[in-house]
Amino acid sequence: MKVTWTIRPQLAKEKIEGCHICTYVMPGEPQVVLGKDKAFTFDHVFDMDTQQGTIYTHCTERLIEGCFEGYNATIFAYGQTGSGKTYTMGTGFDVNIGDDEQGIIPRAVHHLFRGMEERRQAATEQGRPVPEFKINAQFLELYNEEVLDLFDTTRDLEARRQRSNIKIHEDANGGIYTVGVTTRTVTSAAEMMQCLKLGALSRTTASTQMNVQSSRSHAIFTIHLCQVRVCSPDNNDNVTDNRLANDSEIDEFETLTAKFHFVDLAGSERLKRTGATGDRAKEGISINCGLLALGNVISALGDRSKRSTHVPYRDSKLTRLLQDSLGGNSQTVMIACISPSDRDFMETLNTLKYANRARNIKNKVMVNQDRASQQISALRTEIARLQMELMEYKTGKRVLGEDGMEGINDLVHENSMLQTENNNLRVRVKAMQETIDAQRTRLTQILSNQAGQVLAKAGEGNEEIGNMIQNYIKEIEELRAKLLESEAVNEGLRKNLSRASARSSLYTGPASFPSSALIRLSAGGTERSPL
Repeated sequence: MKVTWTIRPQLAKEKIEGCHICTYVMPGEPQVVLGKDKAFTFDHVFDMDTQQGTIYTHCTERLIEGCFEGYNATIFAYGQTGSGKTYTMGTGFDVNIGDDEQGIIPRAVHHLFRGMEERRQAATEQGRPVPEFKINAQFLELYNEEVLDLFDTTRDLEARRQRSNIKIHEDANGGIYTVGVTTRTVTSAAEMMQCLKLGALSRTTASTQMNVQSSRSHAIFTIHLCQVRVCSPDNNDNVTDNRLANDSEIDEFETLTAKFHFVDLAGSERLKRTGATGDRAKEGISINCGLLALGNVISALGDRSKRSTHVPYRDSKLTRLLQDSLGGNSQTVMIACISPSDRDFMETLNTLKYANRARNIKNKVMVNQDRASQQISALRTEIARLQMELMEYKTGKRVLGEDGMEGINDLVHENSMLQTENNNLRVRVKAMQETIDAQRTRLTQILSNQAGQVLAKAGEGNEEIGNMIQNYIKEIEELRAKLLESEAVNEGLRKNLSRASARSSLYTGPASFPSSALIRLSAGGTERSPL
């Protein structure tokens, strides 16, 4: 699970009341310091002046691209009440908000439909069948531990007090789904935004001392993406990989599904600070209970010493709905929203500790394919394996013994030995060449020194000069003999190398050269070598 956090700017009320900023972001590092000495490191850190587009690019963009490949995704905002969660997610629908201040959900919706159009155009340009997309949307809220349908326009305020008929179930693969929820099929970004706006306006909100428009429920906006496309070939060299194994030119199709949860959690709050009473107090208690259950699940999944113990998903409907997003089949990003003011120091510290535990959660992400697509993928893998095995039989690498057992041809072992010997001979030739070059350099230096010394001592007497010349001549002869010997050995190694290469080239032909003969030939050359 990836964890990021964002700091909202100070409110005008906080500035008037003289609140100081107690957070500091390390420049160039995803680290925040709270107070004087409490430092926390996350995957991304966004300061007060960070734009909404930057947050979306780092947190959500890759998740949308993953949905097109069949991966589930979840992004949820957590923090105290009034920390900017709804603004970050983009479900507030304030008329004063411009395009550059749009939250994550509106940007994700436009990104999703733009990606669909780009894939259709790419398929048309390449002459492939155009992929088909189907998008459904659901919008739920968890109010006082009751799951309510925000797309259900028939429910009035009184109906909210009644028991919900929505049921939460788990399939054979551990995926969570709901029964009794309104599902809307959308075909454009504008239609999706209209559905989102309709549900957001039906969400339960109220005013408290800490937030004029406080969300009194957890909201989960879910997008289901179903895609039917041509199977992409695993190997570009094999043009027939995406064709059926017969003479007909029929493309293989695969069906990929993905769901994206956008979760706007209600803010954690202390009744003493919010001044909530009556229904507001009951809502606050329910909110805190759900967040406590979520924290217990995060602790059980994130603590290495507790990973083998029971994970309490069923303690709350919130954790039950997010079960496959926490430690399951989903790419999950948590955005911790905090206030920079010192009066919210303790709430900010608790949020950071909460988010820090979530970093240790490991999800098990996999592609969501229908059974037919999975079988096709498995059969394609099996075909590729059999084609490789057939190629080994044709080239002689794999043979069938007299006892009916298959094995590796001896030519393969012989070729391996030839290659090894070939490499050894190359190394020896290189070493001998370096020795010859060194001897030539030394000989040249000796001749130069000899000439200089003779000229320097020309006037000291004929007898002394004659003895010195004799000694130099003797040493030159010895070096010349060594040089000739090295050249002879080098020539022998070159002949052995050429013979080994000739024998190795016979591997692909119908006849084979016995490896024992080459080994004896190479051994003979090795014994004659002075190295």
